[in-house]
Amino acid sequence: MPSDAMHLHVTQERSGEGTRRTLHLEGLHDPQRRTMSAFFDMVGEFDLRPPELLDGFMFGIIMYAMRLGQNIRVHGTLSRQAIRNCYELQDAWALWNPGMYHKIHIEPDASVSVAQTSGEEEAIAAYSGGVDSTFTLLRHAAGRLGLASYPLKRTVLLVHGFDVPLAKPEDLEALRQRFAPLLDELGLEARILRTNLKELDLQRWQDSFMTQLACCLHNYSHEFGYGLVASSKAYDSLLLPVGSSPATDHLLSGATLSIVHDGAGYSRTEKVEEIARNATATRVTKVCWEGSETFRNCGVCDKCVRTLLNFRAVGVSNPTCFEGQRDLQQLISNVGMTSYSMCMELESIIAYAHTHAVTDPWVAALERRVARYEIEMAEASNGRLRNAWGMATRGEWRRLAAKLRDKFPRGRLTMPARPSFTERSRTVVEKIAQAPLE
Repeated sequence: MPSDAMHLHVTQERSGEGTRRTLHLEGLHDPQRRTMSAFFDMVGEFDLRPPELLDGFMFGIIMYAMRLGQNIRVHGTLSRQAIRNCYELQDAWALWNPGMYHKIHIEPDASVSVAQTSGEEEAIAAYSGGVDSTFTLLRHAAGRLGLASYPLKRTVLLVHGFDVPLAKPEDLEALRQRFAPLLDELGLEARILRTNLKELDLQRWQDSFMTQLACCLHNYSHEFGYGLVASSKAYDSLLLPVGSSPATDHLLSGATLSIVHDGAGYSRTEKVEEIARNATATRVTKVCWEGSETFRNCGVCDKCVRTLLNFRAVGVSNPTCFEGQRDLQQLISNVGMTSYSMCMELESIIAYAHTHAVTDPWVAALERRVARYEIEMAEASNGRLRNAWGMATRGEWRRLAAKLRDKFPRGRLTMPARPSFTERSRTVVEKIAQAPLE
């Protein structure tokens, strides 16, 4: 390996709260830093042996190394399973975003096929209190899938430093108390891992949040064989690239811990349907990340509104996870529509409502909001088409080609293809098709 590789090593020490593991990087080709340290405080975990494998720590900074285009020299042991998976993960991201991520080489002190001390046949689940992770807890802790259930028998992991900033330990404690009734009901305990990995801001969060979460879960590979991470999109509405998907999450597995992407066979509304059957789960669900208090739902942000609509679609008018009454019609009118992904989520709610013969006034209001977004996007597309036509007629081919490259970078995929417009928007498409180009 070239001498300009970054050097990765891990130290461990006992702290007042448990065990601190520290990931050290040295020799970085980063104009902002030559060295970096990220800590992982395993609260309440005393007298742990140092990790035999550094699989998780490699995954935790792989997007950073790829962005720098710098090889990694690992001072420790990696499993060959993790190395193979990491190279496959790089293949995906190098295709999805070749301008940012570059394939690198990884060289450990040693590699093994099977660790001497492998994780137990038991699962630990990452838990944030949201719809997706709550759904995962309900179906696996209760063994509802029978033999297909993962053995989630006793533990979930709360990461302090991701959704809840490190500077707000009181919010994490409030969250822990909020979740306690459901965890008690399911016979689960909450373990806390505190880390500054996200707050170091080394990696784009939207690309790396799952690699960073997998890093946290791997710290418990001495005790668990599976790390459950909840899906955010169903198989029929995947958008790539994204930090977490069934296409790549399993590639964050190593010899002792398998990362399991769970629940992609269900839409968000179908997950809420399951949650609504459990009064405790409904009460403790926490989806909001925009409110000033990270331990409760604000009830007015876009994600809160979408979740309110999920509950309405399954017949729950006033879900107990939200405080007070809301003017749903007004909330729908003001809901943010800044991307196709957000539009797809709302269309999914409409589709569920139609399938289940829900005809409440909010359904029509939501259809109007989605139609308004589609009209806005169609008009914007028409304007861009007119501009492109103007450049073409003036012979400005280089300028036009540059704009197309910026608009459609290689690797930007949408799965599945954009659904056809519904009847409410077909007239807009026809109008644009008939409009003369100037």
